[in-house]
Amino acid sequence: MVVAIIALLISILLPSIRRARELAKAVVCSSNTKQVFTALVTYQLNSKGYMPPNLWSEWNWSPVAKKDLWFYKLYPRYLGDPAVYVCPADPFRDQFDFEAIKQPGNYKRANNAVPSCGYGLNYVLRHFHEPESFNVERYVKRPGNMILMAEVGPDDKLSTVPLSGTMGQPWRDGGRIVWDDGARSWYSGPTWLTTRHLGAINVASVDGAVHRVRTIDVIRKIKEEGFKPRYPDCALGDCFFCNYHSGADARHYNFSHAKLYWWVGRYPSYP
Repeated sequence: MVVAIIALLISILLPSIRRARELAKAVVCSSNTKQVFTALVTYQLNSKGYMPPNLWSEWNWSPVAKKDLWFYKLYPRYLGDPAVYVCPADPFRDQFDFEAIKQPGNYKRANNAVPSCGYGLNYVLRHFHEPESFNVERYVKRPGNMILMAEVGPDDKLSTVPLSGTMGQPWRDGGRIVWDDGARSWYSGPTWLTTRHLGAINVASVDGAVHRVRTIDVIRKIKEEGFKPRYPDCALGDCFFCNYHSGADARHYNFSHAKLYWWVGRYPSYP
């Protein structure tokens, strides 16, 4: 009888304990996001309003040396502890190595298969008309509604392609978050979007607010209906992709339920 009661109590308490643990990880991740944002703002203040450029992938096709990616430009001057670049809920967190940049040898991109950052900046910043778009102080008209940074996934698989001879490393598009990642017909790899915080992720807007954005419904809807270039609710928020961009890459993740958009209004210098 006593054993049965104990077993019942454990079955009741375990889910609550597990949920509390996951919520604690989400809080730490939110703090990480805020610290990285603060470092970005400090960089921006010293750079006439510009965010650090080179929002390329950590993957080995990048024409940019790993040391020139934006998150290395923050350390150590603006960000003292690179550990904040990794979410505690990332299932591959133990395989991240910020020191991978110090790999010996002359091939400066040979270490790009080793992930070093679990957060990405909004890739819209460099896609159309850089360098204007990197000056978020001047060109972003509603900073509280524009995505600046978010967590990077995926959480459910390892790399399925060889990355500089390191098959089995977690695939991480560290450094950027792409609005249509997974939407292109020729691309079948894992996407950046994850649901690791009880169906949500942490997203920082340009004004510095950190939002816990529910993503599980976004992913479910895309699986059911596919990516779209226009969503009525998103268009009402003056989304750039919904209202002004007619290119083949207009399909995008819709976060209008959180009042967040990839870019609000027309893009700088964009016709």
